[in-house]
Amino acid sequence: GGWSRMKTIICVLASLPLACAFTAQPMALGGLKGRSVAPLRSRTVLGLEMAQRRPFIAGNWKMNPETLDEAIKLAQGIADAAKTGSAQVALMVPHPYIYSIKQVLDGSNVEVGAQSIFFEQKGAFTGAVSTCMVKSTGAQHVLSGHSERRVIFKNDDAAINRKTRKILDEGLNPMLCIGESKEEYESKLNKAVCATQLSKDLKGVTKEEMKRVTIAYEPVWAIGTGLTCDPDTAQNVHEFIREWLAKMYDEETAQNTRILYGGSVTPDTVDELMKKPDIDGCLVGGASLDAAKFGRIINFK
Repeated sequence: GGWSRMKTIICVLASLPLACAFTAQPMALGGLKGRSVAPLRSRTVLGLEMAQRRPFIAGNWKMNPETLDEAIKLAQGIADAAKTGSAQVALMVPHPYIYSIKQVLDGSNVEVGAQSIFFEQKGAFTGAVSTCMVKSTGAQHVLSGHSERRVIFKNDDAAINRKTRKILDEGLNPMLCIGESKEEYESKLNKAVCATQLSKDLKGVTKEEMKRVTIAYEPVWAIGTGLTCDPDTAQNVHEFIREWLAKMYDEETAQNTRILYGGSVTPDTVDELMKKPDIDGCLVGGASLDAAKFGRIINFK
């Protein structure tokens, strides 16, 4: 029954003391901020309709394409494909392309975001880019904590928390990326890793601010490898993430927060993923560099 399931959840949460040590404190009430012009995902909890979550498909171009001309052509193709979709769509593009891509996408159903920022506003930080810079060039969203920033560029949870806070303070929308390595997955630590990252990276983020936060679960072993976490496993982790957010904040915040799946999403895998109740969208890497493939993902069935 419901009480047995609740006891199971309590036991899982109690087994994660490291994550609990960093749990954020509940603050002001909040819900989901976003347009409601498309079909919404709903879930019933304790007999009540708790959430209506609009699907969100985001493309992460990473360090691609090689020229601005190629980027413009790609963005135009994606804008055309998005005309028939009902999901919210955003492209996370390299910093030099943000302004031009924003111009191309003006009037379309596609929004623009940045792939990373530095947490200082300005100053002697050669090579760094601030939130005010990407905002002034047209970005609405910013990735925070992508696994490539964590692994290649050595961003730790303290830095990711500062970045997430800076993105919120600038009035932008953070997409917080969390997920486990192959070794952690094989050791069955995926949920513990996600709980720890959520608790550390969202430290000081209020319930009201969670209206603007999207979570992206990306199992690191499935990024750029061609491997995909099977839909049932992904759903299981997404459900846990939502339960953990309910512990950090409350049930309303948990049900209103969109949780995306990222990890070698393709036209062949998107439909099954999007049928799962706690998968609210996808963060797409390689397939977002092909307008036809990304268009099919945007128009999932």
